[in-house]
Amino acid sequence: MRELFSLRSQADHLRAQLKNMASGSLGFGGCHMALRAAPCLTGVLTRPAKGATPPVGKAGASTRQACSFRRGMACIVSSMPMWRRWRRNANHCRPFVTVAGATAQELVGLHFFSDQNFKPVRDQFVASVVDKDIVLKETCVEDLNVVKQRTAGGVPVYQFKTKLLLKALEEAEAEEVLLISDVDIQFFREVMPFVHQGIAGRDICFQREFTKLGVNIGFVAVRRTTATMNFWHQVLKELPTGRHDQRIVNNLLYTEQVPDLRWSCFPPEIWASSQAFDSVGIPDGIALHHANWIIRDYEEGGADASNPAPKLQQLAEFRRAVLEDDAQTMQALVQRIRKDPDLESYHQRTFGELRYGPEWVALPSGHPARPGGARKRRRLNASSQSS
Repeated sequence: MRELFSLRSQADHLRAQLKNMASGSLGFGGCHMALRAAPCLTGVLTRPAKGATPPVGKAGASTRQACSFRRGMACIVSSMPMWRRWRRNANHCRPFVTVAGATAQELVGLHFFSDQNFKPVRDQFVASVVDKDIVLKETCVEDLNVVKQRTAGGVPVYQFKTKLLLKALEEAEAEEVLLISDVDIQFFREVMPFVHQGIAGRDICFQREFTKLGVNIGFVAVRRTTATMNFWHQVLKELPTGRHDQRIVNNLLYTEQVPDLRWSCFPPEIWASSQAFDSVGIPDGIALHHANWIIRDYEEGGADASNPAPKLQQLAEFRRAVLEDDAQTMQALVQRIRKDPDLESYHQRTFGELRYGPEWVALPSGHPARPGGARKRRRLNASSQSS
């Protein structure tokens, strides 16, 4: 009886939502959010594979009850002509489909976080999401304790993000794929085709930092495996050293300290502004823009990591240029970033001949970034070679 009551409660709730939508009281935005929330209302709905044992939902409802509920929902939706075009979205109400002992995931959780200071950046991030099979998983706090003069907010932010990711992985099913993202990102079209392709047969897929080398951890697809758990626990372990979390990640990857980790990078369509350094420009069909590199006006407080204004400015400029298909403006934006002397210096220190740290054995012999070493020695060697 409890299970049936739960199903009826969900039906009543969704029926009320649909009635409001039909009357127009929610408007398009409300309709969109209700569709995005549909997976939350249908957590017990699963479809068993042929010959498989019928699964049991969280409340213990049988598949027969779940299917009856689903048919009822289909009747409600189909009775409203304005919603027929979205009827196929109901197929996304099945979080998992069991096939021959494997789990094919249809809904992917997108985990992100922010504090009150970055709320305007967070708002544009959420408003730009395009994919219907992404479920937003937000964590918002009053203050992330950003270290103003440190890249990406310093150790407090690095630890918060890594712990958030580890918690999400611990709560995930084996082999489940999830996304974690910074909020200084905007979407232009669906990214899930890139996610499915990038994570296939792999544990992690990263955004690129530069086109030819390096990973960016602003947008990452992660599969719940033993290797990924070990990897991110190792990242968390090294964070108290004070090093940038992204530097730690790159060191672990290119030194192959987690040898069984299968990883790759998204194509340039999942674009970060730092890629302006060694790319021909904004790629055709750009799906995502990460405002990870901004030109800082140090006299105007541009080095303050807690100041969202430079990020918002770049996001707005890029969005306007991409949506208007203004090739001239897009190229000008890329050229402006590419000519920033700080970007070239950053590239040399992190992925070029001035890189310090452990040897990156994953790179071929002779690659300028492979040797690593002490910071002072690397600078002396570079200066002697140039003289």
